[in-house]
Amino acid sequence: MAKTGLLIKLSMKLGDDWKAYQQKENTPEALAFQKGLKDTLSMYKELAESQDPEAILNAEKIALIQEKNTYANSAEMTNSIKPALTQVEEAKKSMEQVQDSEAYKKAASTYAGKRKQGGLPLDGFREFIKSHQARLTNRLKGDGSHDEKNLLRQRKKNLTKANELYMGMQKKALGMQKANAKAVAR
Repeated sequence: MAKTGLLIKLSMKLGDDWKAYQQKENTPEALAFQKGLKDTLSMYKELAESQDPEAILNAEKIALIQEKNTYANSAEMTNSIKPALTQVEEAKKSMEQVQDSEAYKKAASTYAGKRKQGGLPLDGFREFIKSHQARLTNRLKGDGSHDEKNLLRQRKKNLTKANELYMGMQKKALGMQKANAKAVAR
């Protein structure tokens, strides 16, 4: 019987907590935060239009550092961000290497077939994109306002765009664009 009373009290308390949360979300500070997120979203959209995978990568590094320094409030969150920052640096190295066709061809030849997709190596850049999109997807499953989730969705779109552009760079470095052009011409 005591358990039933406790469950009723818990149900009422959860309702009260929700009302308090909604009041908090309508404070001037919360409304200013939501407006700020809309402005940030516009910047991320502009970044996607830049067609610059390196800029998108640098934006994610900035966001990760900021999240680590200001938002990380648990060991689990910090332990997700730290490897992401390491992966960003690995991705930057891949960006440098893909611009040197001969060096990239040599490096690509060392990748096992299962570490390639469509003939393209799943190198540091592409591994970062894959892992970081999973991180952002996990954050989308949690709490957050509509505007916060729109920002995360745009970041994922930016990563998809960066990956597409980077794959073009890989194809160029590996001389695969010419082969594709010949196949299309046939």
